[in-house]
Amino acid sequence: MISENQTIEERYGLEDIDTIAVGLLVNAPLDQIAEIVAQFGAEWEQDIHEQNIQNPGLLVFQFRGHSWTGILDVSMTDKYTYVTTDTFDDSHNFVTCSWDWELQAQSISQQLHTRTIYYWVDDSGLTIGYVYWENGELMERLEFDEAIWQDNHDEALLDEPERQVEPHLFESKFRRLTAGEIENAYSFVEDFLHEQQAYAATRLSRFKCQRDDFIRIDYIAFV
Repeated sequence: MISENQTIEERYGLEDIDTIAVGLLVNAPLDQIAEIVAQFGAEWEQDIHEQNIQNPGLLVFQFRGHSWTGILDVSMTDKYTYVTTDTFDDSHNFVTCSWDWELQAQSISQQLHTRTIYYWVDDSGLTIGYVYWENGELMERLEFDEAIWQDNHDEALLDEPERQVEPHLFESKFRRLTAGEIENAYSFVEDFLHEQQAYAATRLSRFKCQRDDFIRIDYIAFV
């Protein structure tokens, strides 16, 4: 797990699992990613910091000492920006109709001939997962959903109530492993991100990141 004592360069894995978040990581410089994302938006603002944002959009950012650029829905962060409630509500987040995370993960990976990771976590729905692409090719996918897992293991849980929460779906092109062989989906996601030396932000707030922790943070407005 990530420690508050770690420098920003040393942080890998998920920023937080006690939240609801969806994001995208791209192994490429921020400027290249922002140019692509800006094609979908109405306005591109560079180098924002603790700026009050009142319209839906995406944050594109890169941490100092990291090769991955991150993309987050501005409405789901709570440190550097906020969205006023009279603009839109969280029950109909703009990304559901304007930005397909998995499709963009594949497209950007193909366009830039690089690696991308689409990831999500939901502590209320008890779901977690990721999809990993290389040069536009799907390399690995893991999905865990508590409801599906419970349905699949009802009888087994009577005999093994402490049974680990393996994913209900896992596929990979670079390692031989089945979903049933993964003992804990949460630990597996964390280990995977460490293997990729990737820091998957969720809210940009857990460790009180400062301006100099970032190479830059850009905002792509969608209205």
